Amino acid sequence: MRLKLLLSYVGSRYSGWQIQEKPSPPPTVQGTLESALRTVAGQAVRAHAAGRTDAGVHAHGQVAHADIPDAKSGLNWQRSLNALLPQDISVLNAVAAPPGFHARKDALHKTYIYHFWQERAFVPPHLAPFVWPCGPLDADAMREGMAHLPGTRNFSTLRNAGTDMESSVRTVFSATLCSMPPCEYYPPHAPLLRFTVVADGFLKQMVRNMAGLLAACGQGKIPPDAIPGLLATEDRRALPSVTAPAQGLALARVDYAPTTA
Repeated sequence: MRLKLLLSYVGSRYSGWQIQEKPSPPPTVQGTLESALRTVAGQAVRAHAAGRTDAGVHAHGQVAHADIPDAKSGLNWQRSLNALLPQDISVLNAVAAPPGFHARKDALHKTYIYHFWQERAFVPPHLAPFVWPCGPLDADAMREGMAHLPGTRNFSTLRNAGTDMESSVRTVFSATLCSMPPCEYYPPHAPLLRFTVVADGFLKQMVRNMAGLLAACGQGKIPPDAIPGLLATEDRRALPSVTAPAQGLALARVDYAPTTA
């Protein structure tokens, strides 16, 4: 039986989703999940994810599939896996999927979010693992810059080296920035900013490069109207901004057609 899993995890102590073929491999989300799957299934089980999140990146709605023995199809897989998984990985849902369902290949849209912490005076400890403490930003300049991101184009300018891809063309459907409500328990502080981007797929560290580029706009280092020219170079070396830190990024949601999900 093919099992569809909805996963949430804190990526801080993991070297990303994907298992690394090394003599002493570092901990990964895939490796930890497959260990739990193997225990419940009684045999080795491979898990395939919708997105291969990088080291330190989190997920609220990662989707994965795995083929489990038919004899085990009657188990409560959500409960069984959560009993074995560490507290920083949780199965939010586990259901039977159509036999041909593929978590990555069938995905229509992926939504990522990135959080910018603007307040210089303090960073709340419970937020620190999930935000980039980058300081004050001009949100209007960031919104002006992100207006140039949606569309279908070669996004090589926003792609870091490390993964071979057949094509660097992606379609970004939307890019938005919102200010989160201030916490009533803190002293007056600059609002947390959430950048949300939806696309049919993403290149290696593409969202983190978007976040770094937009932060540079918000800091007055790059004019927003320079973004089209930077994207047109199709060359990461032309991008003057940094790749934003991993901890501010999370895979929020993966969408599928009703007939495949």
